[in-house]
Amino acid sequence: MSALSLILLSTLAGHPPSAVPRPLPVALVGQIRAAAGGPGGGARILLLTKDAEEFELHTSRPDGKEELERLAGVKVRIDGFQNDPRLPMGHHVMVDGYEILDVGDGVVPELGTIAAFTKGGTTRLLFVNEAGQAALLPEGWGKKMLRHVGAKVWMVGKRSGEAFRPVRFAILRTSAAAEKED
Repeated sequence: MSALSLILLSTLAGHPPSAVPRPLPVALVGQIRAAAGGPGGGARILLLTKDAEEFELHTSRPDGKEELERLAGVKVRIDGFQNDPRLPMGHHVMVDGYEILDVGDGVVPELGTIAAFTKGGTTRLLFVNEAGQAALLPEGWGKKMLRHVGAKVWMVGKRSGEAFRPVRFAILRTSAAAEKED
C-alpha cells in the first residue's frame, strides 16, 4: 500500500460520513403568496406565518404547484415535510396536504368538486363537497361552468334544501375538459 493510500485512509477513518437529515413532519399556518423568481421564470409559492417566517412550498404532484398558486391570499394550514432530500435545506416544505382556514373576513369555505347530471335532456351542475354531499347549483351555472365539471373548487354560499347558491368560489384544480379547451 502506498503512503498516499495510507494517508487517505487514515484521514477518512477519523471523519465518519455525515448523516443525511430525515424528513421532518411539519404543520404550518399562514397565508399563501406567489412571488417571482421560481424555476423557469414561474412563480415561487410561499407561506408567510404570523411570526413573519417565510417557507417555500413544493409539491410532488404535477398540477400541485398551480393548485397552491390559486390559494394566493388565503390562510391555510399546510401539512408536509422539511428536510425532504429532493429540496434545498432550510425553509422549504414538501406539501402533503392543506386545509383552508380563511378566504377573507373569517370565512371558511367548503372544498369539493363540480359534477353534472342529465335528466330529460337538461344538464344540471352539482357541487359535491368532500363529505360526498351533493347540492344543485343555480340553473344559470350550466352554460358558464359546464367545462369545469370535475374541477376541484372551494365555495362559500347558502344551502337551501337540495340547492346551493354560491356567493364566492375559486377553481383550485381545473378539469381535464377545461384543459383541453385552453
